[in-house]
Amino acid sequence: MGARKILSGVTMVALSVGCLAADAASSCSPAFSEVDVKNGLKVQADCGLPGQTLNRLTIQLNRVVKGAKLTDAQIVSLASATNVILGAAYAQSGRAGRKTDTAFANVEPLVERLAGQIRAQPDAALAAEARQWATRYEDLLRRSSIARSPDPLELHIDDALERFDLESASQLLTQLLAEKQGTPQVTPQVFAARCYQAGEIELLRFAPQNALPYLEKAHALQPEDSDMATALADTLQEQREFERAEPIYRTLLSRYQVLAQEKPAAYQPQIARTFDKLGNLYVGLQRPKEAEAAYLRALETYWALAKQNPVAYGPAVAETFDNLGVLYRDTQRLKEAADAYREALDIDRALAYRDPATYKPDMATTLNDLGILYGATQRMSDAEQAYREALDIQRALVRSNPAAYRPALARTLNNLGNLYSAMQQLREAEHAYKEALTIRQQLVRESPALYRPDVARTLTNLGALYRATQRPKEAQQAYQQALQIYRVLAEETPMVYQPDEARTLNNLGVLFSHSGRPREAEDAYRNALDLYRTLSRDTPAAYRQDEARTLGNLSSLFSQTQRPLEAEESRREAARLLDTTDAP
Repeated sequence: MGARKILSGVTMVALSVGCLAADAASSCSPAFSEVDVKNGLKVQADCGLPGQTLNRLTIQLNRVVKGAKLTDAQIVSLASATNVILGAAYAQSGRAGRKTDTAFANVEPLVERLAGQIRAQPDAALAAEARQWATRYEDLLRRSSIARSPDPLELHIDDALERFDLESASQLLTQLLAEKQGTPQVTPQVFAARCYQAGEIELLRFAPQNALPYLEKAHALQPEDSDMATALADTLQEQREFERAEPIYRTLLSRYQVLAQEKPAAYQPQIARTFDKLGNLYVGLQRPKEAEAAYLRALETYWALAKQNPVAYGPAVAETFDNLGVLYRDTQRLKEAADAYREALDIDRALAYRDPATYKPDMATTLNDLGILYGATQRMSDAEQAYREALDIQRALVRSNPAAYRPALARTLNNLGNLYSAMQQLREAEHAYKEALTIRQQLVRESPALYRPDVARTLTNLGALYRATQRPKEAQQAYQQALQIYRVLAEETPMVYQPDEARTLNNLGVLFSHSGRPREAEDAYRNALDLYRTLSRDTPAAYRQDEARTLGNLSSLFSQTQRPLEAEESRREAARLLDTTDAP
């Protein structure tokens, strides 16, 4: 079944029912602002709670934010995730008739771990992770109530969970497992359930490495329990232990396929999700053919589900198309990648009709990705149209929430500048680059470590544009500003930024050479060459061509300055490197 055929049906159905679906009513939940974050987290809704309760939490969480040195965009992401967890704590306190103060006090260590995740992975999707967290917490409470026994220690564990005191729950459950393991009154099934509970608590504490031993014990004792198997496989995959996760997913898939023969409505979603996870797993194992096959099977199943319930499963279809697009892009199947992204975009348009706040940002991201792919396949007009539509969406998003969306706006502007440069529309390119640079210079004042590389890239792009438009002084200034940034970055992480430093030096050499400044050109080339030689020693295949190109530039400079012996020596060295590079 062709991807385009799959999507067209989903889109039409989604559009036909999207405006008829009613939004679920929502009750009040304490929340931090996801817009006004300039000076840290601020309470947006208190739901009638005493001011002291939220003020104390706000002060504590802002210490975490300050300590983690988060950008405004990252604070927005953290606020969004924190609001999901606060909602769960508030709802549980209401159900249990407990004081909210106690539950909120236990939110702080969770948010601190989330902040640490952002520090380690700046693009982490915290809101999605928090929603998964809330689902896991509700499931743990449900299982705990079903499995409750008169054992005082187990009752204390249940009480800690209801108070949101996950640390105490973890310690008490560890004690319970140690005391009860191997005793006659504890069956393997009960012990497996307690191990699974311990693993789930560690996952709720954002400590997957601590969860694994418990989940492994639970799965070994009850391999037929699908929830235990899924939790173990998902955690293994999260920890990049793909080889260990694969057979568990395969077993789950076989089980769901058998069960779906009698109850398709209950198990077809599980089949689709498992195929999707297998696709991600095979990407991690660098087995693209198997990843593609898994994604296509997931897509086929999601399509069937989306025909019956487009609102529930349309997003899954779009996400699977996104996964395929990334896979095709990374394996240089650029036309197929563009087709997959375009299909995802059509679904996002339909979903945004019903829920613009959620899906407009997804539309902009996909449009930006499409622009890159269209440009790479010489579809310049389509690329420009995609970037322009993305910019229209992002400018509107920035007006409503600049903290969250300025980085994405700057990225699309920089990409549009690259496109216009390739099309020789240099005035339009300069305008896009300058707007991107202005935003990135604002961002770098908030977080130099995160945004300095972006500033340097846009400066390098401007340097090339100024050189092409015969403005050597402005080109030199842009290149030297970029070089200054790359040198600082290369001191911290040389293997990441030395290539950029070398490339910028080579560009400066070309600029000086064409501007009649041979001595400065030679210095720049030699400095670039020293860096490329260092890089080539470690990864010759990646940098020999760059080294040869710089030697070729140096040879041309020697010829221009009447130094034929040095010119010939550099030329021969460049030729030798290219021969080595091309050798089988």
